[in-house]
Amino acid sequence: MEKHLEEQLQSIIHQSYPNLEIFISDDASTDGTIKILEKYRSQPNIVINVNSLNIGFIKNFELAALSSKGDYIAFADQDDIWYADKIEKLYLAIGEHSLVYSDSELIDDKGIYLHKNLSDKAKMQNIYNSKGFGFLNAVSGHNMMAKRELFTYAMPLPVGHYHDWWIAVQAANLNGVVYLNEKLTQYRQHSKSVSKTFYLSEPGPRTLSKRYSSYLRELEWFELIKNSPIEKEKEFSNLFYDLYSLKKKGKFVWSLFWFLIKNKKDIFMFSKKSYISDLIYMRKIARGEKQ
Repeated sequence: MEKHLEEQLQSIIHQSYPNLEIFISDDASTDGTIKILEKYRSQPNIVINVNSLNIGFIKNFELAALSSKGDYIAFADQDDIWYADKIEKLYLAIGEHSLVYSDSELIDDKGIYLHKNLSDKAKMQNIYNSKGFGFLNAVSGHNMMAKRELFTYAMPLPVGHYHDWWIAVQAANLNGVVYLNEKLTQYRQHSKSVSKTFYLSEPGPRTLSKRYSSYLRELEWFELIKNSPIEKEKEFSNLFYDLYSLKKKGKFVWSLFWFLIKNKKDIFMFSKKSYISDLIYMRKIARGEKQ
């Protein structure tokens, strides 16, 4: 998407952190993106890759991460704006953790501040296991920086699921995720964003066929978590998956409902909604699904 690309590139180029490699991977775009990128090709710290065929944003992120050379990797979509000291502050904050993430200002398509921050919508905190990533997330690609060693465990990125959620899960399992309570990115809000924050499936009316398709995708997500070689909470994740599988019978799964209530503090660690709202959502989660 060419509309906001130059503004974002300028915010990355002018970072205060001195030793920065900027790896840009264009996924066979058909708009004016390449023309904009060509203006930056001569800069020594910028590497530009142009895919001959469209491989999808997840595989394109994977290609960029594996092709870059730095010990630390920070992702960027095509339309967010970085504060000048973003990388410097994330680098100083990560310590022994596998990943660090920060708060963000929310802006609209025109770059106007919406007087809301990411932390207004989700609880931001340090994380040391995968329990909270079943349905919710606050660690997004635009606000994270990870150590390269993490990608040994996170690759390949699972197609059909949010790559930033998956990276955050692996980081929590490895050496943990640390939160830096500062706003370091202006996060543009629109329907074409490629990463997903907050809910795995947003509540709302859906047809039975769409509901069942979403359920199968969610079940696959829980299977990915429980089968990760570095999953810390094997007993928890295996039970979670088994209970979630019971929804296939088409009946309300009381055992899943009580499991969610019992483990609410962990499973809904990112939620800033009221207990009643979370309870209603748990009730929806525990209902059966039919094809």
